[in-house]
Amino acid sequence: MSISRKEFLGLSALAALGAGCCSCKSGSPMTVAGIRLGVQMWSVNDIWKKDPAAAFRRLKSIGYDGVQSLAFWDLDWNELEKMLDGEGLQIVDMPFRMKHVATDAAFAKYLEFCQRFKITFVYEPWSRFVTGWEWKRHAEELRALGEKFAPYGIRVGYHNHREELNTYFDGRTPFEYFAAAGLDFELDVGHVTLAGGGPIGMLAQLKGRVPTIHAKPGGGNSIGCAEDANDWPTLMRTAAEAGVKWAIVECEARRNTYQDVEDSMQFLRNLKI
Repeated sequence: MSISRKEFLGLSALAALGAGCCSCKSGSPMTVAGIRLGVQMWSVNDIWKKDPAAAFRRLKSIGYDGVQSLAFWDLDWNELEKMLDGEGLQIVDMPFRMKHVATDAAFAKYLEFCQRFKITFVYEPWSRFVTGWEWKRHAEELRALGEKFAPYGIRVGYHNHREELNTYFDGRTPFEYFAAAGLDFELDVGHVTLAGGGPIGMLAQLKGRVPTIHAKPGGGNSIGCAEDANDWPTLMRTAAEAGVKWAIVECEARRNTYQDVEDSMQFLRNLKI
């Protein structure tokens, strides 16, 4: 059956409207407001380690282009590279523990991993201290680490939880110590929201210092669910204006199912900005 040019143009217009803010053409990465989408493997932690290749295949089929996990460090790097390349996935950025960079030998090994997988942003995912002095000292330690990584084109940052935003030491939060030290951040917008803060305002204030965000629901199981308190259209638009390149979906409530990362992708795919 053939269609007229008028009918063809009409169908093309409908398709463009259906695409919304997302670019999802075959062969090109899907984006929201120009931000690429990845997934933190913790979201499916009870599944993926049993069969990483199958998990990567499933996540790629859902629409994700990037993956993230500290557990990648412990895999066979050759096999990891083969699996990722086979699915057209990349490691977005890389968490580290201080033990991974504590000595020259450890630093060199971690740098080797980053260079092999073309990682340009690394971050500490979690710390705990009991005094403001310790937090301030650690902020300076991370700043110095950033200077060590800088010649290799790698930025260093910190991933926040709600505790770093609503716990005070000597009148300041750990997040404030990190910000004052000039660190970059992987801003976890879900934790900001759950801590009673405003991720949209924080993104604007930290413009140029947030390469990636953890796109996490501010309540509930998946992004855009009824319990999610985040304003995603404004949040993603502000993130793009702040220089965010990747949104890493993380759904923590249920780690034994793909449903939440699938629902999150579907919501983001249909988001109108």
